[in-house]
Amino acid sequence: MHTPAAPPRAGITRRGALRTLAVGGAALALTATTGGVAGAGPAPLLQRATWGAYASRVPFPDAAPHYALEALVGTRFPQMSWFSTWGVAWPKGGGQQAARSRHDLLVAWQPTLDGRRPVLFSDIVAGRHDDYLTRFFTAAARHPGRVTVRFAHEPNGTGYPWSVAAGGCVRSTAEYVAGWRYVVEFHRRISRRWTEQNVRFCWCVTTRDRGGIPLEEYYPGDDWVDVLAVDVYNGYGGTWASPRGLLAAPYARLTALNEAAPVWIAELGCREPAKDEPGARADPRRSKADWLSSLFAMTEYPRLESVNFFHADRTHDWRLDSSPAALQVCRTALAGR
Repeated sequence: MHTPAAPPRAGITRRGALRTLAVGGAALALTATTGGVAGAGPAPLLQRATWGAYASRVPFPDAAPHYALEALVGTRFPQMSWFSTWGVAWPKGGGQQAARSRHDLLVAWQPTLDGRRPVLFSDIVAGRHDDYLTRFFTAAARHPGRVTVRFAHEPNGTGYPWSVAAGGCVRSTAEYVAGWRYVVEFHRRISRRWTEQNVRFCWCVTTRDRGGIPLEEYYPGDDWVDVLAVDVYNGYGGTWASPRGLLAAPYARLTALNEAAPVWIAELGCREPAKDEPGARADPRRSKADWLSSLFAMTEYPRLESVNFFHADRTHDWRLDSSPAALQVCRTALAGR
């Protein structure tokens, strides 16, 4: 049996007020992109979003794949996406490179140790990992750019041990929420010694619930979340949907949970139709290049502020250069940004 998470605190807190100011600033920026003309309509996602990327293996052993992706597409992806476990306090080589090139960081911070041993959230709350947390947050505070910590992502799926359905880190959604809140509160306590506050916390889900527990029960509450996010992949299992279609349900659910926080796509991938299916014929109705064009032109979802590509060949080929046509669309859209 799972235990429902405690409901978010009512009212507007200090952190909520700051987020409201941030959203107001985004609205002003959007007005600027549309020329400030009343009734001009929202700008397309290409113009109003910040574009980042994960390039396979970044930042191990270094950040070279990210720089190679920027050269390939002909643009700077100012947000560098990482995956890091609790076996590493901070990547030395990749961290130094990202600092020199002044990239912001989006860190998928996975609570597992060497050998993929899960970190028990009950141990986190009991303070057994405080030394590690101190080392990690101290290193993050030294980074010259913004660090967005995507802690224990996709809990509403079944692919990670911090999902109740998968087992390993947590026995209930209440344990997940308690662990999340402990980490955020710990950072608040130790960060009082630092003048610059460059760390934010991103709560990220997957597009569809798996394992029988809805994403809402994992939500830590408004006071412990700075950014809402969803991981979006088109083409798993042969299914195909437009960017608008994939985002509709998770965007509505996330924005219903928190009325002010920005929404990000933390991982974005689209497969090439039929490429990974031997003997399958190409479907002329499906095109990764067209799918990416639709994404860039999308005007819906006004709180969507950041999109981060997953540039890797894993279960499917999610790379931006999986075909010449897909790469050309990205080059044409993003070059010079």
